[in-house]
Amino acid sequence: MRFPIKDFVLKQTNIYENIIECLGQGVISIDACMSITAYNNEAERISGLSRSLTIGKLLEDVFPNDSWFTEILEKTLKQGMIFIEHENIICQRMAGGMGGAVPVGLTTSTVLDHNGIIIGAVALLRDLSSIKPIKEESVRKDRLAFLGTFAAGVAHEVKNPLGGIRGAAQLLSRKVKEKGLSEYTDIIIREVDRLNKILEEILDFANPRRLNTQPINIHEALDTVILLGNRMAEEKTVNIIKGYDPSLPLVLGDKEHLVQVFLNLIKNSVEAITKNGEIIVNTRILTDFHLVEEGYKGGKMVSVEVKDNGSGISNHDMEKLFTPFFTTKAKGSGLGLALSFRIIKEHGGFFKIDSDKGKGTTVSVFLPIA
Repeated sequence: MRFPIKDFVLKQTNIYENIIECLGQGVISIDACMSITAYNNEAERISGLSRSLTIGKLLEDVFPNDSWFTEILEKTLKQGMIFIEHENIICQRMAGGMGGAVPVGLTTSTVLDHNGIIIGAVALLRDLSSIKPIKEESVRKDRLAFLGTFAAGVAHEVKNPLGGIRGAAQLLSRKVKEKGLSEYTDIIIREVDRLNKILEEILDFANPRRLNTQPINIHEALDTVILLGNRMAEEKTVNIIKGYDPSLPLVLGDKEHLVQVFLNLIKNSVEAITKNGEIIVNTRILTDFHLVEEGYKGGKMVSVEVKDNGSGISNHDMEKLFTPFFTTKAKGSGLGLALSFRIIKEHGGFFKIDSDKGKGTTVSVFLPIA
């Protein structure tokens, strides 16, 4: 049985359209006048615009905030330039206004007629939203590994002369005590001790100790932390309030390392409060915890929340919080949060920080149950 040529062409066209619709990449094609001629489902999802609002419209009118996109397709159309995996941002449109920014990889191609003349161009848009964080995490790990090796070498080299300086300052203090000049040698010793503490943190960061994980009562660890934290809080009349869940199960962790993490968080909260503030330590179990992240196996998690009404953190600083040696404190080493982050990750847990500048900060630590 023979089909008419017209029906055959129509069926072939439908097949090609179905293939384009099923592609995992956004497909946008334009004609010689830069008007949009094709716009598949993935292009709708990435841009936030339906094809009914795009087909037949000029590309620059549909993407007024993405001039780079129009410029690239124009170069492909008029100059025959091909772009492969060009990375940029598409401004997503939503009902009622602008949406988010979607990172994309753009590949372009020309559309030719039977004489080889360019009559249009096609853009393939690949959504990089889920890929970029993985790449960035990989780069961050490589950078931290190099930084750790470098820092360990520096710390080892500096510690020896520091010991000599401290010893000499102690000997000198005995000589000048009777002359009333010991306050200067006291400053030298105090600052050497502070620098030595920073070097110890660097070494701890670069050469972490192995975790001794076992089922522990996280409330006992937190009670130790709060007892130590109260001494710091008393100077600023800061109240530390417990909000424990009594039904909390045991967590799998290294108590000494977790005390180090939570003591650092309490210390940060105390320092963020000018005076007469409060810090609330809440615990609860999360039965519906879901997270897409490498290493997360699923299951119930315990949440420990440290919430303060201090000065808060700016958006600019939030992006750098876990970067080693980044600090907003006059005498901070910038290693406290970076080290805490690594310890919690080694426990199979996760960090979450919410903060408003001038309103306070909430740090949530998620740990697997035993």
